[in-house]
Amino acid sequence: MKIGNIIFALALSFASPAANTTEQSQDPRLPIAEAVISTFYTWDPKALEAAIAPGPDRDRMLYYQGWAQAANYAVQTRTPCFADSTNVVICRVTVTDDFGRTLGYTATDTFTFSIIDGEVVALSSEGDDPPIFWDLIAWITETRPEIMDGPCQNYFSGGTTPGACAKAVVESARIFRDLSR
Repeated sequence: MKIGNIIFALALSFASPAANTTEQSQDPRLPIAEAVISTFYTWDPKALEAAIAPGPDRDRMLYYQGWAQAANYAVQTRTPCFADSTNVVICRVTVTDDFGRTLGYTATDTFTFSIIDGEVVALSSEGDDPPIFWDLIAWITETRPEIMDGPCQNYFSGGTTPGACAKAVVESARIFRDLSR
């Protein structure tokens, strides 16, 4: 992580404490994770790329950032990051997005970090999207294969058009919703 990002992370940690306990607040990984989450939601891929070690996790996060930006993610609740008993840092962010607005839900993403010597060496995210979202994806796969073979080809696993994919899924969500009425 570059020195500017470290300074930003430290400043952020003073602005919004990362945890309730003294032990947690002294964990130097927490402000780093908080800064990466802030960077994710600035929609600046170069800054996000600089904050994560090279590799598949960084590639997935860059894809996800493009997807989230295109789907108009808006943070509703962001709880402080914390270190769990397995020694990873966890951050949870509840968002509204075009999928949820269309299908009537909000979702929470859980970001899980491995930070070693001040560097984010592993980062994953998992959402709690409800079954209707996964029903939508199955419906798209079955009835609109041109989306899965086109803009969503290899989505979240090597795909290169996250924005186009998210927009196609949102458009499909509107059709899916209207057909389900």
